[in-house]
Amino acid sequence: METNPYVPPTNQVPSSENTPDSSPVGPIFGTIVVITLLALGGWYFWSILQERSSAELPFIQGDVTPTEEESWIPPTSNSDDAAAIEAELEAMNMDEFEQYMNADLDAASSQM
Repeated sequence: METNPYVPPTNQVPSSENTPDSSPVGPIFGTIVVITLLALGGWYFWSILQERSSAELPFIQGDVTPTEEESWIPPTSNSDDAAAIEAELEAMNMDEFEQYMNADLDAASSQM
């Protein structure tokens, strides 16, 4: 007396009498919630961007020394002549320029 382990499937198609009428309230409610969350998120990011653009940027004062007072810059002319340009390059003291740049770098790094 062996029992058969195989049981044929029964017809499991639900009848229309047992299924409740599906209501469209769930998908509509979900859609409204998603749209509301997207609108609130967009409003939040827009308000943050408006705050950032209205705040003025701080004034950062640069090197206020006029170029006329700088000793490493020789007087220049507006000439396009190659000889004049070469004379200006030879007149420029690059050692003073390097000292000025190193002093400026040291001053900037000491402020950090």
